[in-house]
Amino acid sequence: MQSKKRGKSVLVPEKVDIVEKHMAAMGDHDFANRTLARQIVELYPGVFDHNEKAKEIENVRHMIRTRRGANGTNSDSFERLNPQFKKFQREEMKPSEYYKAFKSKGIKTAKHTWELPSKNKKVLVMSDLHIPYHFNPAIEAALDYGFKEGIDAIYLNGDVVDCAKISRWSKDPSTPGMVVEVDVAREFLEFLTSLNVDVYYKLGNHEDRWERYLMDNTPELAGFQGFALGDVLGLKELGIELIDSRQKASFGKLHVVHGHEFGQSIFSPVNPARGLFLRAKSSVLAGHNHQTSEHHENNLKGDATACFSTGCFCDLEPEYRPFAYTKWNHGGAIVELDDEGNFTVDNFRVVDGKIR
Repeated sequence: MQSKKRGKSVLVPEKVDIVEKHMAAMGDHDFANRTLARQIVELYPGVFDHNEKAKEIENVRHMIRTRRGANGTNSDSFERLNPQFKKFQREEMKPSEYYKAFKSKGIKTAKHTWELPSKNKKVLVMSDLHIPYHFNPAIEAALDYGFKEGIDAIYLNGDVVDCAKISRWSKDPSTPGMVVEVDVAREFLEFLTSLNVDVYYKLGNHEDRWERYLMDNTPELAGFQGFALGDVLGLKELGIELIDSRQKASFGKLHVVHGHEFGQSIFSPVNPARGLFLRAKSSVLAGHNHQTSEHHENNLKGDATACFSTGCFCDLEPEYRPFAYTKWNHGGAIVELDDEGNFTVDNFRVVDGKIR
């Protein structure tokens, strides 16, 4: 099955035929050259010498590389010893074509951008309720204002629930557990769906605590239907569309994020909106910082960029940060869109139960 010439192994036609058959059967599958060579040698112990397995694997790997056009011009001596191997050769190709012949496919993890349905033209954006630490007077004022202005949708922009009991921080024994949070949140969501407008729920960094807790403590349950937070909250049954934590969202020409997608908190050299502009370089609205702010800039071509950060709807004097109200404020936004995706933003504050 194998002969010697000048001390080198010579491949016989049977081996060439085996390799060609396997290469043809592979189609578009991308196996590493050495992995495929090892598989071929293992499958045919009567053809390939298993006492010289390493040498046989290397010879087959060389054949595969040449079949894929990856050996270049440094294989002349090998081919002189194996003239039957010429049928594997390809015409001259570009380096990119050689690479394409055997490269592994790159794994892409980014999610598609969620787009606000075109039927929605005026949306109330509410962020950072942190249920059960929500502040009802601010929520009530925002909802009344939104419906007075004619909204047709409500977009919950992250941190709707707090998930305090499963956070990485030290827990006060009196902190309400997840059963309480879920019950209160479901009651709130059921109420929203009774208002006859579309409701959308974007996951924020506090909702991320749920998935992280499952992964760290019960990884065998992570990914099972019914265990995701959206399932527990009953969003599908309520007809509420879920936007993933790391998923980009667009309202026409305005991007809408919770704010944690950039990493940690948004750097705010002047205010959160200015920091958002430095990170995003495009028109964006975000929550997360619990602070109402705006930043507008035009480039030299006159293109306008507008960034907005919204207030929150939670307690402004939490026990862990009693003077939070010096930075935080209650507030949300109403985003109005035209048919071309142009937008206007009413970035409102709520002070003492009144819209400012």
